[in-house]
Amino acid sequence: MNFRQKKIISLWLYSGLILVVAMVLIGGITRLTHSGLSMVEWKLIGGTIPPLNETAWQETFTKYQQFPEYQKINKGMTLSEFKTIFFWEYLHRLLGRIIGLVFIIPFLLFWKKKWLDKKLKKQLIFLLLLGGLQGFLGWFMVQSGLVDVPAVSHFRLAIHLITAFALIVYIYWLILETGEKEKFTNKKINKLTKGFVLLLLLQIIYGAFTAGLKAGNLLPAGKDIFESLFTNFAPDSLQNLDVINNPYNIQFLHRILAWFIFFFAIYIWQKAKDTFLQKASFILLLTISLQIVLGIITLLFGVPIFFALAHQFVGVLALLVAVYLVFLSNENSQ
Repeated sequence: MNFRQKKIISLWLYSGLILVVAMVLIGGITRLTHSGLSMVEWKLIGGTIPPLNETAWQETFTKYQQFPEYQKINKGMTLSEFKTIFFWEYLHRLLGRIIGLVFIIPFLLFWKKKWLDKKLKKQLIFLLLLGGLQGFLGWFMVQSGLVDVPAVSHFRLAIHLITAFALIVYIYWLILETGEKEKFTNKKINKLTKGFVLLLLLQIIYGAFTAGLKAGNLLPAGKDIFESLFTNFAPDSLQNLDVINNPYNIQFLHRILAWFIFFFAIYIWQKAKDTFLQKASFILLLTISLQIVLGIITLLFGVPIFFALAHQFVGVLALLVAVYLVFLSNENSQ
């Protein structure tokens, strides 16, 4: 693969990365606007075309009215209100289809032109399979909210989100591998940053749990800001030690993990001082710091959409910076 071919493939992967990140953010808007259950049918081809006239809209709305979310939460919703929530879920699914085409068509073209070596072929096939799995998990998640309880399972939401982040990380790693970036092997920083990435992934899972259970709205009332953010909930709020279902415990653990990650980032930065990795480690620390500030603002103001999305977006950036640091310090990337 010559330089020009590498450049084209890298641009292709970057375009896919941007689209997947956009997909995650639109998914966040869909969740925050309670739009995720507005489309009760899953049609791969037919679902591409939205209702185009009032009759089609009324038919779609009638189907929605037969499901628990309308019957238990949105009873009396107007057609106009339904169109608003339908828009975000439709856009989310449409973008998913576009992403599939953006990856599949150029991949087949590059294969036909023989631009791909054996290793990259395998990597890209795995990428397509991972993308397909992500689409299936989206359907699997939505199905959990169309039965009796009009809310998606927070476990399925977490699986769907963590797979999206895994897809983002994998695309970015392929971009780094196809590039011509200078590497600075440092086994200690590499090991620390790999552990850091794992901790970030755990935090992302708890972020999904927090979102799925609407635990972000459970900041303790009647306390000052310091107590609310740095102390646990009142004892009577803690029903048990359940850290996967109890929203109070989940939100508290999500906050505590944030501080562990913050001090871990400081530790990595200190260890990377006076090395070529100092700049990357400092950017990681800054990104984590911004993420914590956005998380605090999101909690204090009752999860406003803008700050919740900013919090999610900076979470993506933090993970990518950490992965970049792993790549730079990786002895196998020479």
